[in-house]
Amino acid sequence: MVGYNPLNPRMTWLTPPLLWFEIVVLLLVCWCIHRLRKRSPGSRIAVARDWLAYIAISVALVVAIVIFAAYGPKKSTVDAKWIAFAVNTVFVFGYALKILRPMWNKPKLWMVLSGLFLLHGIIGWLVISRVERIPLIWYAPVDMAEIWAVLIAAQMACRELLPPIRKP
Repeated sequence: MVGYNPLNPRMTWLTPPLLWFEIVVLLLVCWCIHRLRKRSPGSRIAVARDWLAYIAISVALVVAIVIFAAYGPKKSTVDAKWIAFAVNTVFVFGYALKILRPMWNKPKLWMVLSGLFLLHGIIGWLVISRVERIPLIWYAPVDMAEIWAVLIAAQMACRELLPPIRKP
């Protein structure tokens, strides 16, 4: 290698985004410890086990992403706009499912969600395949409108109002 000095290796892995990631992880760990201390003594073991499982899955996912980024193909065959659309889909329907949890046992909910998921995919494919680049900021108002539409459609189909959201 030209210009490689083993006494002064470049620390390319220590970048500002990685430092911010480490700060966020540290804050999340502190928050988890705070939440763990607020629980009753009997449930601490179950909560600690759950958090350890979440942390293990997260670390495995981050390691897999880093390995793929380091050793994967340099030029991806998947366009970034499709990745953004996939993340958008997970966000919209994941958040809606979280809010609609009290209605999970109703078959009408799943029929409505399936139809809306199909509609979301078809409209998204039509729009994204015709546009060269979509700014990510456009997803924010579209996501809010989609989540609102999903929640309204689910409430109308199930003929049931959602309970108010209680914040911990």
